[in-house]
Amino acid sequence: MNHRIGIIDIGSNSIRLVIYEVLHSGEHRVLHEKKYAARLSQKVSPDGIITKENIDTIIPVLLSYQDICSEYGVLHIRAAATAAIRNATNSEEITGWIRSATGLTVELISGEDEGRLGFLGVRESIPLHDGYIIDIGGGSTEITLFLNREYRASLSIPYGAVNSHARYGAADYWRSETVQGFKHSILAALKDADWLHAHPNLPLVGLGGTVRALAKMVQKRQAYSLPLMHGYWMDKDDIQSFYDTLPYIPYDQRKKTPGLSKDRTDLIIPGVILLQTIFELLRSTHYVVSGAGLRDGLFYEPLHRQFPQFMNQDVLSKSVQNVLAYDSFTPQEDLDYIYSLMKMLHNTLAGQGQTQDQRLIYAVSMLHRIGERVHHHRASSHSLYWLMNKGMWGLNHRETVISALIIDYHKNRTPKQIEDHPDILAPGDVEKIHQVGSLLKLARALHSGGKAILSVDMKKTDDSLHLQLNCSREPSVELFELSEAKKDVEKAWKLSLKWSLSLSSTF
Repeated sequence: MNHRIGIIDIGSNSIRLVIYEVLHSGEHRVLHEKKYAARLSQKVSPDGIITKENIDTIIPVLLSYQDICSEYGVLHIRAAATAAIRNATNSEEITGWIRSATGLTVELISGEDEGRLGFLGVRESIPLHDGYIIDIGGGSTEITLFLNREYRASLSIPYGAVNSHARYGAADYWRSETVQGFKHSILAALKDADWLHAHPNLPLVGLGGTVRALAKMVQKRQAYSLPLMHGYWMDKDDIQSFYDTLPYIPYDQRKKTPGLSKDRTDLIIPGVILLQTIFELLRSTHYVVSGAGLRDGLFYEPLHRQFPQFMNQDVLSKSVQNVLAYDSFTPQEDLDYIYSLMKMLHNTLAGQGQTQDQRLIYAVSMLHRIGERVHHHRASSHSLYWLMNKGMWGLNHRETVISALIIDYHKNRTPKQIEDHPDILAPGDVEKIHQVGSLLKLARALHSGGKAILSVDMKKTDDSLHLQLNCSREPSVELFELSEAKKDVEKAWKLSLKWSLSLSSTF
């Protein structure tokens, strides 16, 4: 039995809907997403009130979202509001108007809770142990510290991309003194938080539209070879160049910046100033882009209570199980057997694998057949496309490319595919792709005919690998595919591959 949950995030810049589906054991996926640019921060009067007339403009959006949830069979909707509404002097009146018009009970998320929920989204999607998180919204910015994957502290300042643009960015472009004045205001708002200075040299995980917009611009400039945003790393200099130039470029020229969407042309300036100012204050090492944040945290918070055994696993394991639950036709016992063979083969040839090798072996063993959901013909190529275009939470971009190339390993096309990613792959990765890719072919060959081969004993000498195949019957299919895999293994590992058969007495 599965159930569906709707999350409505009434933000200061946009109103978003996400519909999740959850299976009985905790596996889940996103079914639908919607976004509406409301820019509520611009509708706050000087005395801090949002009028009923302005709230009435978003009621049709919320009603539409409810209709969509009904169409998808959603049983429960969790609606939450952030800075624009929570900071309004009539916030309780606003939530009453929304409840009267739609029936929705809207939670007012405090600044600290917004940071905590954003952290939950990050923790479930990125395997970082320590870091800071910055969430630049329309009406506020939250900064959160996590250590050893545990929430430690967060704060909220009343500067977001929308309200800061309204206050500082009235002109066609910003003057230097305006930039410095805004920067001074940001630092003044943060001066009493000692914990912001206590943990230098940590990554800064960025949430929200500003960070994604800047990352898209950086990727465009670099001609980045992977069409993924979540988990993307950026250096300080990547953002510094935009900080140094964008505020001083007139609007008509700025909107032509490669990768910058038109609806971000004005908001990108306060966003980049907030981002780089806080990065320098924290003395962070680099940026990491997260596609998961507050909305995901609103979903995961009750999920941890309902499915603790599933949710307490590491990021990669949960992500793989989510994919297999929805996108795989392959019996789990088959994948588990391939995984056990891969570990045995790799440990025999290379010794106990390093952490990255172990993660790669697990990922490719579990995911190598997901392309069959598209079509059995060239399934491995479909698997590669799926992984490189959708990504996998728990794998960074380099691991994603390596895993995809291993899954689709072929002596002719793989070298050409490797050449497509010089900006992501490290020098030692080419050998790793050939070696682990050949082992995946070998493991699949050993299990290609069902259960003819009951077990495999392995022995490595200086120049050969010998496989003792303990069989229940003649493994005709396996022997054919072993012959196909033999040359790849021998070339990648620089040894001779041999095997012998032992039939059980019940044969």
